[in-house]
Amino acid sequence: MQTAKEVAREILNSLPDDCTLDDISYRLYLRRKLEQADKAIEEGRVRSFEEGREIVNSWFTSSGQTQH
Repeated sequence: MQTAKEVAREILNSLPDDCTLDDISYRLYLRRKLEQADKAIEEGRVRSFEEGREIVNSWFTSSGQTQH
């Protein structure tokens, strides 16, 4: 397993020399979010598309709106 510093170096090395601080921040943010998603999948904390659709539709139903 890579350390956070190793991950940061890998990301920095993959970016062009003229990248911005925003580019770096975004890549670090994206890497963290992907790691969190992988962990959620491993722990079974995910839902299918259909389950998600049912949840969202229930929000509209409970608010008195109808979903098409």
